[in-house]
Amino acid sequence: MQPENAILQSTAESFVGLGEVVKSASALESLDDIDRGQVQQHFPNQLQGQSVQNHCQVFVEKKMNLTLTPISSAREGGAVTTNNNTINRSARSNAFVAVAEGRDQSKGSFAVAVMHLRSLQIELCQFVDSAEFTRLKARIQVADPQEIILAESCNEKGSSTVLADALRTHFNWANLSLVHRRYFNAAQGVQLIEHLGNKEVSHLNSSVFEKDLCMSACAALLKFVEHIQNVCFYAHSLQINYCPIEDCCIMDIGSWQNLELMEQSKNKPSLLSLINFTLTSNGFRMLRSNVLQPCANEASIRQRREAVTDLVQDQHLFEKLRQLLSRMHDLDGLLTVYVQTPKETTVQTAENLIKQLLRLYQTLSMVQSLHNILKEAELDSQLLKDKRESLADPRLTQIIDLLEEHIDPCVLKAAKKNSIALRNQKCYAIKNKISVKLDLARRTYEELLNDIRENFSSKDNVRIAFSISRGFHFVWVCRDPLRAILPPIFIREVRNRASITFTSRNMIRYNDRVEQAVAEVMIATNVIALDILEQIRPLVACLYRAMDTISTIDFVCSLAMYSVSAETVCPITGNQIVIQKGCHPLLNLKSSREVVANDTYLTVDARFAIITGPNMTGKSTYLKQVCQLCILSQIGCFIPAEFAIIPGSKFAFYVSIIITSNSIVNLYYKRQRNLLKFACKLPYSIISCDSSFISLNSRIICKQGNKFPLPVLRQIFSRIGHNDCLEKNQSAFAVEMTEMASILQYADEQSLVVIDELARSTSVEEGIGMSYAISESLLKKKCFVFLATHFLDLTSLGATHLAVENFHFETAWKDKDNGDEDCTHTLMKGPYKGPVYGFELADLSTFPVKLLDRAKEMAERLKQEGEKNRQLTNFGYFL
Repeated sequence: MQPENAILQSTAESFVGLGEVVKSASALESLDDIDRGQVQQHFPNQLQGQSVQNHCQVFVEKKMNLTLTPISSAREGGAVTTNNNTINRSARSNAFVAVAEGRDQSKGSFAVAVMHLRSLQIELCQFVDSAEFTRLKARIQVADPQEIILAESCNEKGSSTVLADALRTHFNWANLSLVHRRYFNAAQGVQLIEHLGNKEVSHLNSSVFEKDLCMSACAALLKFVEHIQNVCFYAHSLQINYCPIEDCCIMDIGSWQNLELMEQSKNKPSLLSLINFTLTSNGFRMLRSNVLQPCANEASIRQRREAVTDLVQDQHLFEKLRQLLSRMHDLDGLLTVYVQTPKETTVQTAENLIKQLLRLYQTLSMVQSLHNILKEAELDSQLLKDKRESLADPRLTQIIDLLEEHIDPCVLKAAKKNSIALRNQKCYAIKNKISVKLDLARRTYEELLNDIRENFSSKDNVRIAFSISRGFHFVWVCRDPLRAILPPIFIREVRNRASITFTSRNMIRYNDRVEQAVAEVMIATNVIALDILEQIRPLVACLYRAMDTISTIDFVCSLAMYSVSAETVCPITGNQIVIQKGCHPLLNLKSSREVVANDTYLTVDARFAIITGPNMTGKSTYLKQVCQLCILSQIGCFIPAEFAIIPGSKFAFYVSIIITSNSIVNLYYKRQRNLLKFACKLPYSIISCDSSFISLNSRIICKQGNKFPLPVLRQIFSRIGHNDCLEKNQSAFAVEMTEMASILQYADEQSLVVIDELARSTSVEEGIGMSYAISESLLKKKCFVFLATHFLDLTSLGATHLAVENFHFETAWKDKDNGDEDCTHTLMKGPYKGPVYGFELADLSTFPVKLLDRAKEMAERLKQEGEKNRQLTNFGYFL
């Protein structure tokens, strides 16, 4: 067979992407005599005559001085798909969590320290939890960790085992590591925070340092991460914040599933997937945490609504922001190289450093464009104004000037993005004539590429290709790869569907020399990159602020995107839940059928709603609808409800509201001395305002009084679904009572409780009695309650408690003979009085006729006896 250079002839165009970068160069012997000692010092394994690729990713793990006990295997990384992009799950969920449990007098208290490895932000929180660890599980679930660190004590095996077993069972995808309690040291935690925390971007006051559990959890977390990541953090480089639990609306994990907040399967949508239009991973993380734990700070909620209003009204600004965000790199991933230093230097770390510098240069250039867009816009939102000011930081310009001085902008404009183009982008990132050693290393690299072009060429269907895993190799495109015969000179053949890839020993030798040349280029580039890094590191605070600005704008744009995709309205914060023509968010956009809108009316004086009606009329869906609308309101998003007044210009309306019997209001508003009167449906569902005055200036602001809908909820509880628990050996009724006991313990005036068919898993008498007692207890706590039930006896609560309102869903039959049923899904005032359509539904199946007739007879007799008893007495209270 002919030799290689005879088989493969001529043309450099077959090189994938080499034609744009390879430059002609004069002859140069080698780089063996050019600072060989420095290269050998930094890359000892790369110059031993073997393939560099086999050695450049060496990771030396040092023995940790902590005693670790791995309990479960790590979850495998997958892909998380958003509406606009796909981001690897490990990029979003690579968080470490340390949990500190109180002892003795602090028993029942817990502290959680969370560190996101990409953004290097540490969040601290301390709270009191129940024996079921409800709040702790929710807090950890929001972080979605890959590692959980827990203290192990030799003297308290039982206590540690209970918590460890609970976390192991619930977070089976994460590594659970037990370390000795002595590493949960509060004093050491204070020292580490003072040494590593950046005071400009960290929000910690003196009271936080007095929380011993928080400090101890932070100490264990930092030491653990330093060992696992094999890095050291620079002084004053981390952002450490304390997140008080009072600023969040707390929901347990069961409520997330019951209310369809998180996606359980690909075919079942969720509220998070519905409003997820984020373009950055940090923006998605912010959206996810807000959906699972909505904001409970009224000022923050109001600022977000104002920002969404600005974007909804200015579509041009909205589109420009999203277009710019789609081309940005996440700054949270770039910060890792600026606040931490690896304990060893390799080709891989050098390549990562120059890659992050290129991304920083590209992102900061877009940050300037982002600032210009916000600067030209007319903004009413204080939130967007604050973010615009943060982008005007002169330190950002200082970083850009520094990068422009060293980085060649031409490498970012390369048309091709294949493997060789990306490698050449790193090799030629630094400008020429900055470092003599770097220029010489590049010349050697270029000559090797020219040698490959001259000695190996393409012919017919055989070409030269490049990949990171194989280097330069041959690709033969043929019709029948399985039967084609290659000369014995070629080795390492891989037969694909339409081609054969192979190489030769001579090509392998060239690949080894190329890898060595690349390693020498990277070490020379790394010296310059480290010098740039040292100048950027004191300015890291402005990068944290820029990262927060980008994620916040992405988050607000996602809310605005949902708000313009449906008929939505900006809610008003107040002390009641009143919504006119509200729609279920998931049904409103996903359902092909017409969605029925329903009103919601809960005030301080009428805060307990009992909903009755047949099966399949929409009771459970309505409960989920109310909760999802409240959650959307508290994250700052518009809610799907009926519009009545949309301010078209910046002038004041003075509105006087008068309630009429048919839910129609007469609005008197005055504009420039012109008095008009008209009737319309409730614009923002304002009820019982009693001639209060409101100013509409692109948003609703209360001028007097405080009776406005949609309060700021601190807790949302749900009791939906009836499943037993085999792990705890509990029946469905036992699980239900356990959850209700937790609700009764923590519910207060700022809580929303939704309960679907309470105590139906036991006998009718016991179920009614238990439901009645639980309802009275919730009435005493003065929380907002929606109770859906088939126990019509519970409707008598309205006769003895003024705070109870009865509602029902009706069902009408279109054609009873053909079994055509029409569910109106319309919420009506008053208790349900029949008829019972369960028998009609059963009649559509294959039940025996005699069985159904007997059942109808018994049901009718029981119904008559029940109505007679309800007329005479109400659980001991004579009417």
